[in-house]
Amino acid sequence: MKVLIVGDSCGALEATRELGKAGWTVGIGSKSRRGWATASRWASCWHHIPHPLGDAQEFVQQVNRAAENGGYELVFGAGDAEVLALSANRDSLMPQFPYTAHPYVLGVFDKLRLAELAKEAGLRAPATYPLNETSLSEIDYPAILKSQLHWSPDKNNKTTRVEAKTVANRDDAMRVAQKMQAVGAEPLIQEMISGHVDTFVAITDKNGKIVAKHMQRTTHGFNSESGVSARAVSVPIKDDFARKVQRLLSNINWFGIASIQFIQPAIGEPALIDFNGRMYGSLVFANACGMRAMNNWSRMATGRETVPSSEILDLRYQALE
Repeated sequence: MKVLIVGDSCGALEATRELGKAGWTVGIGSKSRRGWATASRWASCWHHIPHPLGDAQEFVQQVNRAAENGGYELVFGAGDAEVLALSANRDSLMPQFPYTAHPYVLGVFDKLRLAELAKEAGLRAPATYPLNETSLSEIDYPAILKSQLHWSPDKNNKTTRVEAKTVANRDDAMRVAQKMQAVGAEPLIQEMISGHVDTFVAITDKNGKIVAKHMQRTTHGFNSESGVSARAVSVPIKDDFARKVQRLLSNINWFGIASIQFIQPAIGEPALIDFNGRMYGSLVFANACGMRAMNNWSRMATGRETVPSSEILDLRYQALE
């Protein structure tokens, strides 16, 4: 029962703790020993693995070297770039990469394609356009500028993540877009919808069927456009809403964890704004509510029996840092 997590983050720390406590041996592969998960007592060892920037060949070689040395059954990515690089190169990996087919992985991480997938499942999505003269002129401001992908084998990536930004007008959008393009990102412009953030968290089997779920409502956000929860509360999930999310996940045969963010306006349907198909910052909250997310994902991937999960309501979460 050995797992390699590539990359380091707050979500990787919680995944390491959860897996370690459940009996898994967890190795961390990252660029530096200074990080969240590498400091955990539940991390058995550390491997030097560079960020997947530009050509991912060295990244894949180091992942395989770590897998050979550590005997890992599974490999997970901590961030978007790591997941996309592992997915694109899965045929060259020694450990199993437990995800749906790469075109579907690429689709939900691609903000433009994600809006299409949401609508196909009967979910609302904000209007999202490639950045061009028409979209710059026709969209209402303020608006959101996002990177279409955080990593792509076809781009000269200079960073593993490009944060979304609010732009006040056309000139502001052009200024922010130029900064994104300078680091290899492809900017999109998206309609801004006011409301609170609801995050639907699911664990699915290999057929895309939800086996455990959790909903958290952000009551205070971190100072960014990424929907990060500084405080949140667990809330019930409406059956019709759950059915639409299930349709989305079934349509792409999703396997594993999905942290799907929605903006809930004062009036109208929630709008899907992001799909985190990876360990994420407030994963500890879902597990406190009974999910056992990474443990059950790993168990399903390796043919082991899952452990019982639950959906506990009215718990509260705070990121103290």
